[in-house]
Amino acid sequence: MSSIPSNLARVPVTLSTQVFLNNLTKSQGRLLNTQMQLATGRRVNRPSDDVVAGSLSSVLDEAIERREQRMRNLEHGRSLLDVADASLGESSDLVLEAKSLAMAMVGLGIDAQTRKNESHVVQSLIDEMMALANHKLGSLYLFGGKQTSIAPMRETTDGIEYLGTRDGMEIHLGSDLHVPVTTGAPDAFGSLSARVEGDRDLNPDLTGNSRVSDLNGARGLDVALGTIRITINGSDDLDVDLADADSVQDVIDLIDDAIATYETDNSATILTGARVDINAAANGLALYADTGNTIDINDLQGSFTAADLGLTDVAFDDTTTDGNDLDPRLSRMTALADLPNLAGLDDFIIANGDTTRVIETSSAQTIGDLIDLIKQADAGVRLELNDDGTRLNLLNQMSGADLAVYETTGGQTALELGIRTQTEDTLLADLNDGRGVSIVTGSTDPETGLPDPSRDVDFSITLSDGTEFEVDLAGAITLGDVVDIVTAAAPATFTIEIDDDAPNGLILTDLSGGADTFKLTPRNSSFAAQDLGISTAADGATITGEDRSTVTVDSVFSHLLALKQALLNNDETGITIAGEKLELDIDRFAKARAVIGQRANRISSMIDREADQQVMDLNLRSEIQDLDYSEASVRFSSLQTQIEAAMITGSQAGQLSLIRFLA
Repeated sequence: MSSIPSNLARVPVTLSTQVFLNNLTKSQGRLLNTQMQLATGRRVNRPSDDVVAGSLSSVLDEAIERREQRMRNLEHGRSLLDVADASLGESSDLVLEAKSLAMAMVGLGIDAQTRKNESHVVQSLIDEMMALANHKLGSLYLFGGKQTSIAPMRETTDGIEYLGTRDGMEIHLGSDLHVPVTTGAPDAFGSLSARVEGDRDLNPDLTGNSRVSDLNGARGLDVALGTIRITINGSDDLDVDLADADSVQDVIDLIDDAIATYETDNSATILTGARVDINAAANGLALYADTGNTIDINDLQGSFTAADLGLTDVAFDDTTTDGNDLDPRLSRMTALADLPNLAGLDDFIIANGDTTRVIETSSAQTIGDLIDLIKQADAGVRLELNDDGTRLNLLNQMSGADLAVYETTGGQTALELGIRTQTEDTLLADLNDGRGVSIVTGSTDPETGLPDPSRDVDFSITLSDGTEFEVDLAGAITLGDVVDIVTAAAPATFTIEIDDDAPNGLILTDLSGGADTFKLTPRNSSFAAQDLGISTAADGATITGEDRSTVTVDSVFSHLLALKQALLNNDETGITIAGEKLELDIDRFAKARAVIGQRANRISSMIDREADQQVMDLNLRSEIQDLDYSEASVRFSSLQTQIEAAMITGSQAGQLSLIRFLA
């Protein structure tokens, strides 16, 4: 009770005292609360002080804390990018120095010893480049992509191996916004080669174990699972929810169960034989309707499940059974037995630099097993699925090493997987580390100025029986074209083929059985035979060509190592080629720095926006919970005066009594 009721004619002393104490306690509580506000500088110290303000303040506190974390992430990301940019700038300077050295080592007056001495300078540049590629900030390596815990570049006896990933590590900024703050060495140093791209679509069979998420779908837009409508004999509709299906077998079972339930309820036979299954082509679904029945499958409004499953364009009956192609994608779980073009498994060979590994495939059951076997071989290569999930790519991650993939005797597995480095489809432009094959064409007679086909002859071949024929490779695009052109020009006593077994290379065979020397002679200053690797001396009746289809990583390390080797070999042509390739590295560093600069600018803009938003949030929180000192000081003084007055009047009222009145 804080006041005396008006209906009381007489006020007892006890009641008066209680009212006084209650009011005094409340005033002292308000004074204490004001004192706490003045001490903390905050108007709201407890949710009970102001429920609405307390709730808003909690929301703002959480938002401000998240924003502060994002700003810390952004600042750290900007630091990583700044250091990476500086490292790339230094790397670019090293390449410029190497290019200048290469130019200086070409021309008259440069002897072998001088070039050998300069090779030590190139080695020091390689060492510095390695240090920059393995640069880290704190515990994070900058050029390992998402692999930031280990040094991305490792020196081996075969070359310099890249151990990182292609894509960079990203920082999370909320709302599904991510920004890469590290860079994969392939983007900056060019430390992976992807020329061994699978040359065939492996087109895996559809099986019950195929995951729905691994299907491109009949529309080519993946499969969005939902509810489909099955119409039986044009009248009865069944709605089947496929949303929980994980595998193709789940889809088959759900459709079959729905129709089986209908058959039971209506004492009818709608499906027969295999009922619902994989079609004969192993690329889609099939429904086997009993004679006299029709089954139509459609989507509900806004759904595309039936269309994605290839079921909407087909009226299933006893003669039409197959749905459309669902185009399964490769995955790590794809069984090798489900690859229709893979006729069994044979071992194959990976040679990278001086390292040669036989990949024993007997234990491999899936694509993932094959990927792991190649990784465990530790040959400096990795097997990956391409982005479309249709082919396998073999990547060389060893700078300075030449990669070749070929068969063991009688094998075909590397070819059937599409990862053999030399086939009939190998482009001539890809040979010799991308320099291609120099073919003489369009020659003219110097006197008449007219085309002279004899001057377009690239080489001639003389058999041991004295037979000689000329070869003009004009128009050849692939190694298969070379084989066809040479075969067309040769007599029946000569063969040329791509060696099916190890190692790669063209095989020229003299079947004439003569006593003279079997030989190949370049003509018209053509380097075609040399570029094809067949300018070697014959061993009896056979010329075994060198493998010119090896894959070399197009990286700054490969080019520096090539320059070093060319200097040691006193190879002026090699020095020139290495110098030209270093020019490409300069361009790559410039592009990488541009990308990093763009990311850094983006992060800086984000930091500015976050800072502006932070000021607004802090200002709003201040308005909600911060104290108005002027108002609080006046209120504190007023409460003090109120309490003092209450104490005085209370003490005076406590002295009044009936005895005192009678006296």
